[in-house]
Amino acid sequence: MTNVPFIKGIGDVEAVDILHQVSAFYMSTRVPQDYGTGELYTSTEVHLLKYIAEHDNVTVTSLSYTYGRTKGAISQLLSKLTGKGLIERLPSSSAPGNGNSQPLQITDKGMRLNEAHKAYDAVHFAESMSRVREAFSQEDIDTTFAVLTYWLSVRRDVQRQRVARRSSSSSSS
Repeated sequence: MTNVPFIKGIGDVEAVDILHQVSAFYMSTRVPQDYGTGELYTSTEVHLLKYIAEHDNVTVTSLSYTYGRTKGAISQLLSKLTGKGLIERLPSSSAPGNGNSQPLQITDKGMRLNEAHKAYDAVHFAESMSRVREAFSQEDIDTTFAVLTYWLSVRRDVQRQRVARRSSSSSSS
């Protein structure tokens, strides 16, 4: 294994800074690229498409919660995907319990892009992961992703609670 500096007893401020840097670095790859379909897409577009492909009854509201973005920002992204023929909005009656929300469905073109994107990531993400595997055991990696997955669920819940508090305090004002 490669010698990697170990950070023991990392504090909350340092942890959030590392998470922010990872997120910012990853999201800075907004340059569109060809994932194998002959057309250019951003990483945000293909990962949003992947989420829609892998989950039932996805709506603007559920995506807003999952990605921690406003409904307006999600709607703009979805308009791009719809305009590119990758997704379509279903009538609201097709998803019980969704009220006025229109569930999203991936199109055949979207499915082809999603498969091409997964194949692309299997090769290109492996470049980074192979170096990580040189430095850490599979158990370390599994633990890291388990912690990150749990952290995301906690952050989503905290964010939902903050929004609810803001809504209730502004409606009582």
